[in-house]
Amino acid sequence: MWWRTELSLEKGASYLSGSPLAFPKGENAAIFIGHSTVLIHLDEQNFLTDPFYLKRLYPLQRHLPPGVPFQNLPPLNFILISHGHLDLKTLSLFPRNLPIVLSEKLERYLIELGFNNVRSLSWGERTIIGSLMVQALPVKHSPGRSLYETRSIPQSYFVQGTRTIFFGGDSGLTEEFREIGANYSIDLACLPIGNYQPASFRRVHMSPEDALKAMEMLGARRMVPIHWGAFRLSLEPPEEPPRRFRQLLQESVFPVRLRARFVAGRYDRLST
Repeated sequence: MWWRTELSLEKGASYLSGSPLAFPKGENAAIFIGHSTVLIHLDEQNFLTDPFYLKRLYPLQRHLPPGVPFQNLPPLNFILISHGHLDLKTLSLFPRNLPIVLSEKLERYLIELGFNNVRSLSWGERTIIGSLMVQALPVKHSPGRSLYETRSIPQSYFVQGTRTIFFGGDSGLTEEFREIGANYSIDLACLPIGNYQPASFRRVHMSPEDALKAMEMLGARRMVPIHWGAFRLSLEPPEEPPRRFRQLLQESVFPVRLRARFVAGRYDRLST
């Protein structure tokens, strides 16, 4: 049996066909859209991480709709792709001159779609887009896109402007976060908190406890929890990761200086 993937788009919707989000001048913000998709507005530039607007992923039905409808995305300056499980159906909806930053060995998928500004990086390499610097950094996750393509290496990103963003992509807890924290000043970390059951999944994913530990290792001032709520890709119920995360914060299991936010379709302002 062949399973279809479906996009979570309103009938007739296309990029910029709705009422694109606008941000007050001078404000920096992050919006968690769903799965690992985050919209970042930094220094008047907009970028999207791991765009994932699927309504159905093979037999899996999406549990929560995207926090920002596709047609209401603002004009983007670039897109970051963290690893091989990229959503080509969503990516195919964007203009072909939009810069796409991803890991080496994945560029051919975007080139085949017709994108002409594909910037492949390996760990430690960087690129400049407008006033922002983007650098690829390590994560702990399985390589490749499929059983047939195992060469691409997952990565995180450090984005530097007047504020700094760490996008953790898809990763298990790793000591490399401590080294990153020692070398970079991070204002906001986007870290995954879901898909951790059974316990063996924590080799490549983080639990809420792991994510808060990662935030501490990174020395991040604030955190947006990602990689939860869209699809049930593991054994824990979709609503468990945010519930456990909130409980950990309420119990003050971790230092109270850690500030973490839940945002879904609303601003997390970075200017305060």
